Formats: sequence, structure tokens, C-alpha cells
Amino acid sequence: MKPVWLLLISVGSATLGQIFFKKGVFMTGEITLKGSVINELLKLVLNPLVFSGLVLYGVSTIVWLIALSKTTLSFVFPFTALIFVLVMLSARVVFLEPIPTLRYFGILLICLGFLLSSLA
Repeated sequence: MKPVWLLLISVGSATLGQIFFKKGVFMTGEITLKGSVINELLKLVLNPLVFSGLVLYGVSTIVWLIALSKTTLSFVFPFTALIFVLVMLSARVVFLEPIPTLRYFGILLICLGFLLSSLA
């Protein structure tokens, strides 16, 4: 498989992981870490959505490492910027979170930077 496809799978897995984390934390409630930290962390990890997010992050990391073995770090690393863009846009669609105009401008700059670095 070509490194670009591996990187897109890694980025997609990390993005979905973030969405699952947010949904899971929303179900679990606010994390205060007052009292037993172990119980709080267990409550989180045992939440099916948070656990799924962790699995997706694991998949993302493994696929990322495979991509790193096939090409240079300077080519691979800019793909992490896509995670920021996709998570923000996903938050808008999935959670109906407002995105200020200035943040959209930031997304545009990130995309432009990614495009320039990937063409170099």
C-alpha cells in the first residue's frame, strides 16, 4: 500500500478516535479526578466509546509507523495537520459546535500549508 493511503487511514482513525472520545466523555460526565483517580480512569476506559477511541488511536499509531517505514518523516509529519482540520469540521457536523470565522481562516491556512509542504 502506498504511504499516502496509509497516512490517510492513520489520519482518519485519529479523527474518529477524537470524536469517539468526545461522545464517550459526554456520556460519562465531567472528569474531576477528585477522590479515586484509578476509579475515574477505569470509568473512562470502560466506557465503550472511549475504549473504541483508544483502539482507533492504536490503529492510527500502527498504520503511522508503517507509513514512516516507507517514506521520510518530513513527508509524513505534515499529515498530522489534517487531523486538526478534520476534528474541527467533524465537531461542527457531529456536535453542532460553532466555529468562529477566524477559526475557519485558520483551517484554510492549515490546508494551504499542508498543500505547499506536500507538493515540495
